[in-house]
Parts: sequence; C-alpha cells; structure tokens
Amino acid sequence: MRIVIDERKYKRRALLSRVLLISSISLLLLGLVITLFAPQLGLLTPGNTWLFFALYTLLLMGGFVLSRIGMHFGNRYLSPSRPDAVLRESLKGLDRKYALLIFQGLTDYLLVEPGGVTVFVVRNQDGKIAYRDGKWRRRESLLRYWFGRDEPLGDPIEDLKEELARVNQALNEKLPDLKIPLRGVVVFSHPKVVLDVEASPFPVLRAEDLKDYLRGQGRLKDLPTSIQRKLREALGAPELPRAEAA
Repeated sequence: MRIVIDERKYKRRALLSRVLLISSISLLLLGLVITLFAPQLGLLTPGNTWLFFALYTLLLMGGFVLSRIGMHFGNRYLSPSRPDAVLRESLKGLDRKYALLIFQGLTDYLLVEPGGVTVFVVRNQDGKIAYRDGKWRRRESLLRYWFGRDEPLGDPIEDLKEELARVNQALNEKLPDLKIPLRGVVVFSHPKVVLDVEASPFPVLRAEDLKDYLRGQGRLKDLPTSIQRKLREALGAPELPRAEAA
C-alpha cells in the first residue's frame, strides 16, 4: 500500500495540540499560584474578594476548556494510537494498488482502491459502544465524561455522511463522466472497544478487522485500469505500479 500524508498539515495540528495542552496547564498552575499567594498579591482584601474569586474561576474554567480541546487534538495528532497511525498499521500488507491519503484536503482519511474510494471516520473510544435505532450510546461514568481523556463519541454516522458528500462533490467535478464507487466505513481504533451495532447504514468495524473486510466481504470489483489512473490523478494518489498500468 502507498501512503500519502500532508506532513505540513499534520505538523501544524500537532503543534496546535501541544500549544493547547501547555496553555491549559499554564492557566491551571496560574490559578494555583493565585490561590496560594492571594494575600501577598492583595487579592483577598475585604474590598476585592470578588476579584479573587472571579479571576480564579476564569482561570479554572479556561484551563479546563483548553485541556479538553487539547486532549481532543492530542488524541488525534500526538498519541501513539492516533487514527492515522492505527490505519497505517491496520492496512499494512495491502498491495500497491491501494493508496491511503491522509490529511489531503477532501477528508482526513481516504483509501483509493482498485475498485473505488473508501472514506474512513475513526474513533478511539474503548468500552462498550452500541448503535440502536439511529443513536449511539456509550456506557461511561459522569466523572469520566467530564474529566476523561477521550473525545466525545458524537455521531460517527453523520460525520461520515458529511465527509462522503464532500468527496462525492469533488469526484463529480473532476470526473463528471465517470461513476466511481464511493463508500464509507466507521472505524474504532481502540483495542479494548466492544461494538454492539445493529442496522447501521455504513459498516462499523474495529481497526483490527478492517483489512479482512476490504479483502473479503467488502472487496470492490476492480475498475478498468484506465479509470483507475484517472481516479488516482483526480485525487492526487500515486500512480499505479507499472505492471498494473501496462
């Protein structure tokens, strides 16, 4: 499998993650300093006690919000189990007719296959996750919801629909005379996730099962070589290996 990644975009997002995390820690530490040294700073005099509590609350809330945002970006761009790293490992072994495009503009994770295009939406939550009657549910405590490192589960199906709409529009603009098979897959990357999914409009898989799905049940019929070349050119994917382009 060929991999194309926008390194500049990845580095920008990784840097933003670090800045947010450092900023959140700085605000929380500043709140601690103000609490410990409030009398020396003149913040606990009878006339301005309100200023101390207002400033402390502002720093606490600011630090908490930035930490949540920072952890969200950190999980995606700094963690060893970040989505792009998990997809690379999960899809390792696919031949060079496949190309994984990461952070290439249309969507973060897109696989160009011999038979079409697959868009991935990746989640990294663990535990039991269920999908029933169009709704996602995850069993977790309130404490973990507010203070855990995981990003909110949200609605992967709706996110995937939006990603597919963007890719479909681009394909229609660049290849208006061709009908390219386009599909989406929701991927859960955490090794301890337990999925309980019924009647989902898109496949919902663990990362470890993704390659078997693409090679087996989810394998698309190969497009003619000439169309594969046009598709790859339109999406900025590497050219077919020479044996395939002959």
